[in-house]
Amino acid sequence: MHPYLGHAVGLLVALTWADLSAQQSACTLYTPADIETITGAKATEPHPTNMIIPEGPEKGQPVNGCMWGVAGNGMVAVSMMPAPKGVSREEGIAKLNQVYGELKAQQWTEERKDFPDGFCSIMTPPPSKKDTPILAGCVVEVKGILMSSSFMSPTEKLSMGKTRALMDKAVSHMH
Repeated sequence: MHPYLGHAVGLLVALTWADLSAQQSACTLYTPADIETITGAKATEPHPTNMIIPEGPEKGQPVNGCMWGVAGNGMVAVSMMPAPKGVSREEGIAKLNQVYGELKAQQWTEERKDFPDGFCSIMTPPPSKKDTPILAGCVVEVKGILMSSSFMSPTEKLSMGKTRALMDKAVSHMH
């Protein structure tokens, strides 16, 4: 795995704090047609991502997510979990900010837009990192659920509007 892709996947892990066993499967939040309509890229069938939180107050908890391959080497990913409270929430935000800070220190640029329910961000690698994927994603809290969605591609950059539309499509499929 490319080291910067590892940072992006780390970003997804940093957002995951709680057990999702009683929650809706993340793979039901998009269809391949949803992804193609928004991103313009043909999507593969979904692949569940069952991860375990590696550290922090929720260490050992399973994480429910899903990924779809798109545009050759790209991907769409989504996860959802009960929104953390108190110290867990603050630690999660600190980890997320740390990942963004590390990328910015390596000359990545960020386009960010805050919304009442969360934020969306597009992280673009420096020109010297030609094989490094662009990461566009959102993190929102809806009905006590923390959700993240992301689109990564080495060649395609989503607009902020499409980045938010991808998140809104996932939210629309919540039970």
